[in-house]
Amino acid sequence: MTPVIANILMDKELAHKKEIADSQAALLNVLDDQKRDSEKILKKKAVDEAILASIGDGLVVVDKEGKITYVNQSFEKMLGWSSKEVLGKRIVAVVPREDEKGEVVPFNERILNRVLRGEVVVADLTNPFYYIRKDKTRFPSSSIVNSIVLDGEIIGVVETFRDITKEKEIDKAKTEFVSLASHQLRTPLSTINWYTEMLLTGDVGKLNAEQEKYLNEVYRGNQRMVGLVNALLSVSRMDLGTFIFEPEPTDIPLLVRSVLDEQMPHIIQKGITVFPALGTNIPLIQVDPKLLRMVVQNLLSNAIKYTPEKGKIEISLTLTNQKKCLLFTITDTGYGIPKNQQHKIFQKLFRADNVREKDTEGTGLGLYIAKAIIDNSGGKIWFESPSSNYVEGEENTGTTFYVELPCKLLEKNK
Repeated sequence: MTPVIANILMDKELAHKKEIADSQAALLNVLDDQKRDSEKILKKKAVDEAILASIGDGLVVVDKEGKITYVNQSFEKMLGWSSKEVLGKRIVAVVPREDEKGEVVPFNERILNRVLRGEVVVADLTNPFYYIRKDKTRFPSSSIVNSIVLDGEIIGVVETFRDITKEKEIDKAKTEFVSLASHQLRTPLSTINWYTEMLLTGDVGKLNAEQEKYLNEVYRGNQRMVGLVNALLSVSRMDLGTFIFEPEPTDIPLLVRSVLDEQMPHIIQKGITVFPALGTNIPLIQVDPKLLRMVVQNLLSNAIKYTPEKGKIEISLTLTNQKKCLLFTITDTGYGIPKNQQHKIFQKLFRADNVREKDTEGTGLGLYIAKAIIDNSGGKIWFESPSSNYVEGEENTGTTFYVELPCKLLEKNK
């Protein structure tokens, strides 16, 4: 081998070794990068897990089959289950939910499942429910549910929940205070009412026009206070679970006509036209007539109160669902309910902005009470605003309220 050839071969070998060394260095760099990335991922995972573990609220992640894939430490403490015991199991089997009556809420009705189906429902803060612990005890809870979306598809949900036992106790204490205060107010208000009526009827002497005017103002103001106290008492009894329902076969058309006659002076005063269609062959309905009367009074007085002068109110009673239900509807040409506030309409003390601006009287308790009465009577109450009769371009959108009551196992009203 000549020196020239030897040099060429040596150069090639050196170049090959350099390539190998460069490749090894590049591979080491890649491995170092991967190691650093892995360390970052592990560190981030550890931080995320520490954050989730430190959250005071219970947290559970569920896949699209409803199986638990993750729980935090608060979940374990609040429910008594360890993560090893629940991972891979269906949440409905591990964490059943009950309503206030102690009845188990079916999985398809739970907000978690509704979010899995794609419904835009994230909060379960207003409907009271209870979670059942491993030891079969229960606690009141509120929860927030969010979907987990990957490539536009819901692959699971994450639910955070908290124990609201203390909040419930505080609410109960407030309710008991309101009930006590309302009871204490009733006696002096009744006394004022009685003596004012005596003065207005002239039992203790004739009044001049100015005295009568002032006394009428006192009487009306006192009547408003009596109405408020009665409403507060009704709400406190409902919240405490002491509200008494005494159902009996009730003639609903007769009840509605009675309330309509009672409100007729206010209807005439505002020049409102009423169109009653109270149906025929309406069956007797098994309800508490006094409580249902409160509902009808509230809906009709609201329609009158929130409908401008010369407006219209339509009232109807019809049998629906193959005569298994009675539907009561009341439609007005009033101010309507703003779209962005409609979800609050049955909440305690809520009054829509548009009626506040009109300076109309109201407590914000009537519809809350009405819904509680109808729910406990086995019925449903809902509304439409704009009303079912709304004509595009009209100033007042109006509202239609619907009350549906079951009429099974009852006789026809002859």
